[in-house]
Amino acid sequence: MRFFYPIAGYSAPMLVRTLAGGALLALAAPATAQAMPTMQPLKPCYVTSKTEGEPPQSENMQIAATGFTSNSDVRLTIDGAPVPGGDNLKVGMSGELVLPPVEAPFVKSGHRTFTVTLTEVDNPTNTVSATAESAALGVTLKPKSARPSQRIRFKGLGFTGDAPIYAHYVRKGKLRKSVRIAREPGDCGGFKVRRRQFPMKNPQLGVWTVQFDQSKQFVEPPVTNFVRLMIRVRLVPR
Repeated sequence: MRFFYPIAGYSAPMLVRTLAGGALLALAAPATAQAMPTMQPLKPCYVTSKTEGEPPQSENMQIAATGFTSNSDVRLTIDGAPVPGGDNLKVGMSGELVLPPVEAPFVKSGHRTFTVTLTEVDNPTNTVSATAESAALGVTLKPKSARPSQRIRFKGLGFTGDAPIYAHYVRKGKLRKSVRIAREPGDCGGFKVRRRQFPMKNPQLGVWTVQFDQSKQFVEPPVTNFVRLMIRVRLVPR
């Protein structure tokens, strides 16, 4: 810490000694300063999903950092809360820390930002944090009831692959038509477009399955994040 004194009241020799001492301290500081740890960047967004009858699922994060004290213990928290198995994580000889896969925080709908923090147990000032988002995989249609030829709003989230988003129309287990819904996903794999509810004229009556994914070809089972909606086509008396 530097101290500044008024010049009045000091002799020239005292002033020289004070300034010289401050210069020596300034030169010595970088040699004793400790570099802060750094964390490997997280993905911008992690996908969570919930299928009826199944437990919630969250995409795993790969968390790694360097710059901690050799052989020290580190604590993992997310948004300041403890993480199961995140206590007394052992740092390697070179100050590196690589964690097993850790689930991103689950969100039921929409998306939210969260913060991952690693803190050295015996030296809490030796800490590093990174932020990312969790997004709930899903697609909604508005209005829910519409004529097949009517333009409706398709809104989705969680399609985080580097590819367009497609809709595959399936009836009785057979693919009838595939169309590109969105050219590229937005933040957290989101999209919002207006399209005809069905891309073909006079779709057959009955229950259709519409699968949304990022594969140009219809694949069963899908290899990417996907959402399936059931749409019933029926006659409505005029």
